[in-house]
Formats: sequence, C-alpha cells, structure tokens
Amino acid sequence: MKKQTNRIDTKDLVEGFLFSLQADGKAVRTYEYYTNNLQHFLNYVNDHNWPDKIHQIESQHIREFLAYVASRTYTHGAGNGTQITRHSKPSSAWPYFRTLRRLFNWAIEEGFLDSSPLATIHFKQPSEPQIQPYTVEELQRLLAVCELDMKTNAYFTGIRNKGMLLLFIDSATRLGEMIGLKINDVDLNNRILHILGKGNKKGIAPFSSITAKVLWNWEIQRKLRAKTNYFWITEEGNAFSIEGLKSWLKRLKVRAGVHSPGGIHRLRHTAALQYLRGTRDSFLLQLFLRHESLEMSRRYTQGLKQEEAIEAHRNGGSPVEGLGLG
Repeated sequence: MKKQTNRIDTKDLVEGFLFSLQADGKAVRTYEYYTNNLQHFLNYVNDHNWPDKIHQIESQHIREFLAYVASRTYTHGAGNGTQITRHSKPSSAWPYFRTLRRLFNWAIEEGFLDSSPLATIHFKQPSEPQIQPYTVEELQRLLAVCELDMKTNAYFTGIRNKGMLLLFIDSATRLGEMIGLKINDVDLNNRILHILGKGNKKGIAPFSSITAKVLWNWEIQRKLRAKTNYFWITEEGNAFSIEGLKSWLKRLKVRAGVHSPGGIHRLRHTAALQYLRGTRDSFLLQLFLRHESLEMSRRYTQGLKQEEAIEAHRNGGSPVEGLGLG
C-alpha cells in the first residue's frame, strides 16, 4: 500500500534515495555515481517541464530521457583552456537506465509507488568492449611530460604525476582506491598498498622497486605542502577529488599528444594485460585485480589469447602462406 506521501516531488525522492545509500554505508564512489547520474536526470526534468510529482512520470518520459543521453553532444574542459567535444553512443544510456531502475524500485519498496515507469522498458545491457590498453609509446609520452616538468621548475608536479602514473599501472589501482590512499597506507619498505576497494572491502596491492623510488621522492616533496594526510595532493596541498583526478589525466594526455580514448580505468586495463603476459596465470590475475570471481578476470584472458592468435598468424600460422597461395 502506498504511503500518503505518494505525491512526493521527484527532487525529494532523489534526495531520499541518496540519503538511503549513505545510511546503508555504500562506498563513496557508489554514492557519487548515483549522485552524478541523478543530477543529470533532475536537470533534464527541470529543463523540459516534466510533472513535479514522481507518480506522474510515465514510461514515455523515461524513454525520452534515455534517448537524449544516448545521442547528445557535449563539450568539457581538458585543462589549459582546451575544450574536448564528445558524442554519446547508444550504450551511454545504460548507466542511466540502471540508475533510474534502482531509484524507482526503491520508491516501490518504500511505498511511494505501486509500479515503476521502467517496467515496460526493456534495455539490453551493452556487450563489454574489447580491452584496449595504452600502448608503450603512449605511456612513454605521458612519462616524458612528467620528466620535462621535473627538469623545468615544476618538480613537485612532475614527480607527483610520474608517481601516480607508475602506481596506477604497477598496482592496477582503481580511481577510488587511489583517491583514498593515506600516508600510512603506502608501505615503501614492503612495497605494498593498503587499499579500501569496491564495497568498502580492504585489500592490498603490490608495486615494484622502480615505483617505490619515485614514491619516496614524492613523499619528500609532499611534506613541503601537505595540508592533509591523504597521500596524493594538489599543488595547494589539498586532497584530490574524483573529478580532479579525472581532469589530471585528461590534461596530461593533451600535453603528451595522446589522443586515444579512455581515462584512468584504461590504466588498470593496461596493468592487467601486462601482468597476465608476465604470469600466464588467470587465478593470480584475479587476486592481483582484487576481483571477487575468476569470471570477472576472463575478459583479460580473452584479450591476451587474441594477441597470441594474431602473433601466431604472423609467425607461420597464415593459411595463405601455409598453402603457398598468392
């Protein structure tokens, strides 16, 4: 039975849902994910004069919004006054569909609605894209920018950026894990990170002696400006935000002339594939990536097998060459 509050405003419902996520102890990254998606939804609701009350929103409204996010064109800054234009793909609507489905299901559970406007909308989850790591050349160009800064009166920025790049690649850390690192979480002697992963699960991640040397130098520079105990800080001495760290890599890619798609999570893909090339062990990869199941790591195994198939073709496996054709 619906509550007397079934006339609740859409904005109030969203606020209540987000509060419930916090009350349930969801990870900060999860909370921010839903907050960002739902803010875009509320902006669209306001801009297009949708009904104020949640029970008045129908499936046709949701379809309209999903069509918009699947086809929009938008521009955002990439640092130094540079603007990047992005064109959405149909798969861009999937995160919003998932978000709204959870929002309206929560509204039903709480008694605000009897049914969801998404009940008649069938949205097939997009297939996972093929894993594409950054190339060695791209990584070298990114690191070259760091080295240049270190040699041209921007040592603080250069050593920090170099340390972050190497640590992302060496330990396959996620964005939220890197943001959350504090001084005591980085064990240089044992070359181990103590991280808080997805779902607030504690874990450890290794890094090499090469990375450790850079991090040691970074700690020296960090002490001169730090206003917080977070390991990674801005030039002003404050902790990075999620959006700030995303913007950090975008700016670095622009400066390095790296124009291929992908952001910070692509560094994790790069780490995973290189780790698998070195170990040839999918179970160890699962542990390295801190995946809950082996199935989650299978995408990387398939990507490596594709590489091996191509390499075998080029080294004697070509059917045309083998048959003596051409």
